[in-house]
Amino acid sequence: MLVSAPVSSTAKRDRSPNLHAESITGRAALQSNRHCPKKFSRMKKFPLALAIFLLSALPAFAQNESSGPGYRVDNFDLAGGVRIELPPPPPSRKLRRGRVLANTDVNSSAAGTPQTRTTSMNWAGTMSGFTTGNATVDSYILDSGRRNSVDPLLLYAIMHQESTFKPRAMSNKGARGLMQLMPGTAARFGVTSIWDPKQNIEGGTRYMRFLLDMFDGDVRLALAGYNAGEGAVIKYGLRIPPYSETQEYVRRISKRYDLIRDPMAYRYASNYTREQVAANQRKEAAPLTIYERSVFAVKLPDGRLQLITQ
Repeated sequence: MLVSAPVSSTAKRDRSPNLHAESITGRAALQSNRHCPKKFSRMKKFPLALAIFLLSALPAFAQNESSGPGYRVDNFDLAGGVRIELPPPPPSRKLRRGRVLANTDVNSSAAGTPQTRTTSMNWAGTMSGFTTGNATVDSYILDSGRRNSVDPLLLYAIMHQESTFKPRAMSNKGARGLMQLMPGTAARFGVTSIWDPKQNIEGGTRYMRFLLDMFDGDVRLALAGYNAGEGAVIKYGLRIPPYSETQEYVRRISKRYDLIRDPMAYRYASNYTREQVAANQRKEAAPLTIYERSVFAVKLPDGRLQLITQ
């Protein structure tokens, strides 16, 4: 028979602190267990939020991968930031010396449509109040310009420099007529009667159209080609040849072209009589070896404008 030994009061006192500690630990565990569901709930929500974040970031990663290595600034990355994307440059094309117009018969295309595209110059389509002093010649300039998509004002400026509007003008090198065509160039562009004003203007306009197409609408290079030949422009790397006469020629016609397109030309034009204009036209044009100082517009009695030089 087992008999339990009596517990002394000292042993009871030694156990009471342990029981008190165990009581406190039990209460803490109980309170902890009460909050466990919240912790578990938060732990469950965290992976879900992480998964949503990763899924939403996938398009951005894909865009970055498709656009190549490195990040490129977008318009919305910076306040007020703007990214300008220029169109790609047009493919370069080789110049062809053997290019010819599809139709080289001057008379057969008189009522035709423009054979080529419009140039990049400012297209006027009219004479803007300017005249050569001959209404028939004015109409030829307009007709040829519209038919070949060359600004009539550019033709007017060329004609003023080349012949000062004299139909029978002839240079010491053999260039003839209003547009000063060489016989070979005239034949090349379908001119059968070089002294005929209509054919002469049409041949010169076709040659200018050909040059504008060859040099991608660059008016200055086309003018240089009209004076020195397209071969010279090609020879010097698609630049104005280093000939003093050609450089002066381009400068003069560019100045005339800018002047007659100026909307203030009429306002500042001086009044001239027809006799004064005729006397000025009888003067020989300054050779291209000399720097031309002045060219300006004058107002005729009928209100139209004409270019003169001094």
